[in-house]
Amino acid sequence: MAGPQAKTYMGWWGHFGGPKQKGITSYSVSPYAQKPLAHSFTNAYSNTFRRVKSQFLFVLIPAGIYYYWWKNSESYNAYLYTKAGREELERVNN
Repeated sequence: MAGPQAKTYMGWWGHFGGPKQKGITSYSVSPYAQKPLAHSFTNAYSNTFRRVKSQFLFVLIPAGIYYYWWKNSESYNAYLYTKAGREELERVNN
């Protein structure tokens, strides 16, 4: 009877005991030859400028709208604590 029997260990993933695959070549670089941070600090300034330049409108426009809303709300709140503001608030609420 051919094939695996009951309680037969077939192996872990990728090592099932079958024939070796042909035509697959893998290459690797020695960890001693790699330089993972090579040129990272020299390119950081230009890459940061390029990324900020391409995204600043997506941040600047909502920040400007929020700042305008915040200042308007702050001045309206200060107005409500004046005599005229309290009279207007009481007129509106009644």
